[in-house]
Amino acid sequence: MESLRRSGVEFGLAPGEGAFYGPKIEYTLKDALGRPWQCGTMQVDFEMPGRLGAEYVAEDNNRKVPVMLHRAIVGSFERFIGMLIEHFAGAMPPWLAPVQVAVANISEAQAGYAAQVAQALKKQGLRAEADLRNEKISYKIRALSLQKIPYIAVVGDKEMQAGKVAVRARGGVDVGVMSSDAFAARLLEDVAQRRQVGGTA
Repeated sequence: MESLRRSGVEFGLAPGEGAFYGPKIEYTLKDALGRPWQCGTMQVDFEMPGRLGAEYVAEDNNRKVPVMLHRAIVGSFERFIGMLIEHFAGAMPPWLAPVQVAVANISEAQAGYAAQVAQALKKQGLRAEADLRNEKISYKIRALSLQKIPYIAVVGDKEMQAGKVAVRARGGVDVGVMSSDAFAARLLEDVAQRRQVGGTA
């Protein structure tokens, strides 16, 4: 407790919740709905080092058993990912989304161009996928929207001839028509600034 006080950290006591082998500090995060999630911990262990036979030579040349610190930054990785999904309701911001942009062609004629745009975005370090399925564009946009991908870049004949993409942000927000380079710059800026885009739908 003294170390927390010296650090100026606000804390509360939870008698009886410590581990049997020593005291611990645990961090609780709140998600978008205000629900608390017990996350990282720092635990002092007086028991395990002795059971492991760990020892060190102290300043007085006597062998002593060390104290072990257990540190879990975010708890289990899987649980933390679950917390993030809950917090963002699946609508991850661009910097965190597994797929940041999907490039969808309107017809077979633009399949090559859509794949080229997706590849160009990947080369800039962005997580892009090309949706080249032989489906109506309305179907593809709906399917991609349900995945809550931050951006959908649509390419038809006009966009292909002009070397541009028609961009939609999550939630059906029309961002406009722009060059793939301009779009990449916008997305990279979103990532750098940790911005959220569009709605949750």
